[in-house]
Amino acid sequence: MNKTNASLTTALLTLSVCVSIASGGAPMGPPIATLEEGQWSISGEFAHDRSDMEATGKVTERFADGEGFSWTQRFDIEDLTSNMLFGNVAYGICDNWSVFVRVGVADAADDVVVTPADSSSVERQDAFDGGYGLAWGIGTRATFCRWGPWAFGGMAQITWFKPGDSDFAITDPLIPDETWSGDVELDFWQTQISLAAVYQVDTWRLWAGPFLQFIEGDMDFNGQALLAGETGELRWTSDLKESSQIGGHVGVSWDFADQWNLWVEGQITGDSWLVGVGAVFTPETFGL
Repeated sequence: MNKTNASLTTALLTLSVCVSIASGGAPMGPPIATLEEGQWSISGEFAHDRSDMEATGKVTERFADGEGFSWTQRFDIEDLTSNMLFGNVAYGICDNWSVFVRVGVADAADDVVVTPADSSSVERQDAFDGGYGLAWGIGTRATFCRWGPWAFGGMAQITWFKPGDSDFAITDPLIPDETWSGDVELDFWQTQISLAAVYQVDTWRLWAGPFLQFIEGDMDFNGQALLAGETGELRWTSDLKESSQIGGHVGVSWDFADQWNLWVEGQITGDSWLVGVGAVFTPETFGL
């Protein structure tokens, strides 16, 4: 048993390191393995998330009658609100270790703020309103130990989001007579690594614990700049990251029928929160 637990811990930590390098929120669900060896399940998941992010990148502007120039610009993504819906398939590697894959859609809406670079510039902002786009991810759950009604486990997952593009238009933060207009595109990974203590009472499980989250992605703009009747090309490519990495999560799950389970969770960090719900069906047959 000690060897098995050591192997599970090693596997979880290995995935955690890998996804951290790749490195908001996505639904996590129960932080322990809930499937037996060879057992599989299908589930539907929904979550609503709100978070703040930061982006820094290079803005390049070029007019037809002059040379182009560029500068480094910071952007603040305030109150990024996302609704996400996933289908999830999980498989039990052994009684204390399972893996899963999810595929679904997610949207995004927020305020993108062009932060003043110096005292001569002015803060500008416009709303990003991206429709539903593809989202998918992978993850693993492990139970490290059990004693009586208590269990201690963890999970790690990485989820990729690409919501739809959005129109974006603001006044140049340095030149009040110049306007920028075009399309903004978001494309990012969200990574979460959690630990939790779980207490079981009859058909109910309650859990709570800490988690880490990381975000790595891009916020790109393709458009034009309009100044004094002249139109120039304007582009920016910026690196997206999270504002807060450490948080806590709580949840409860209920086996309301022989093959059915329902769970609800909440996540919170210094700059984000998420509520999620999932319904899980576990067939009686074993093996895929």
